[in-house]
Amino acid sequence: MLALLSAVWGASYLLIAYAIEEIPESLVVFARTALAALALLLVMRFRGGEQWALLGDARRRPGTALLFGLFAIALPFMLITFGERTVPSGLSAVLIASAPIFIAILAPFVDRSEIMAPAQWGGLVVGLAGVGMLVGVEQIGTPGEFLGAMAMIGAAASYALSGFILKREYPGFPPIVTTLLSVGAAAALTLPAAAAQPPDAAPGALAVLAVVALALIGTAGAFVVYFQLIAEIGYGRASIVAYTIPPVALTYGWALRDEAITLVTVGGMALILVGVFLVARGRRELSAPDLAPSPGAAPPVSSRDHGGHP
Repeated sequence: MLALLSAVWGASYLLIAYAIEEIPESLVVFARTALAALALLLVMRFRGGEQWALLGDARRRPGTALLFGLFAIALPFMLITFGERTVPSGLSAVLIASAPIFIAILAPFVDRSEIMAPAQWGGLVVGLAGVGMLVGVEQIGTPGEFLGAMAMIGAAASYALSGFILKREYPGFPPIVTTLLSVGAAAALTLPAAAAQPPDAAPGALAVLAVVALALIGTAGAFVVYFQLIAEIGYGRASIVAYTIPPVALTYGWALRDEAITLVTVGGMALILVGVFLVARGRRELSAPDLAPSPGAAPPVSSRDHGGHP
């Protein structure tokens, strides 16, 4: 299932690139989130039970749901989709992989339980060096390319911040519930922008299929598989997928869109992934005693368990 997730989420950046060729960015994000929310809603309605009842939290705390949806889905999806106008799909995936580094940066200000261990400081420096290499060396062609790269970094930071909101506001919620809350809120938030930016002409079949695939496979379906994987092998082992998405996305972009893979790209990706590994390992070492689930229990949900996927 890890290979399946890598293939699907790695392809999401490619699908975004195809979709925005004919569909406005805001409409891509709205359609993707609305379809994903509908699919998850149908699944949860069929299951019923406690998960369905937990959706009532959105009615009781609409502001919290909207804030979570903004930083977890709406803002990063919009930034990624707009950024891919100038940033190659493979490079986008590499920059988004820096999300755990921003968790380490934000922790002292937002949640001191996530504060960095010494090994994490080393990972932070290494990861930021990789980001600097890609932005400062790889993306120097035009101001538009630089702004596109900044959009990807902003999306990674938004994913990181959403994890803290998840941990604080939705502790113990099943991941499928928080995913539905986030994509549903994102659909509501992006609807005005989508209505204000209609397409000039009817999009072609490829663009429409790309959006449908992003919604049903890359968002709703992939998260269901991911949550099942966490339940079967634990979050620590399931999180390996974060390290496999960038190489897969780079390969897709090279093979299907003639995107160049330079030595700078490979070097920057390596530094980011090493930095993410050091940050994540240091965090697990700090929190492992507190997060060990009892036999048969559902995996714990925290800021480490959410975000970072396109």
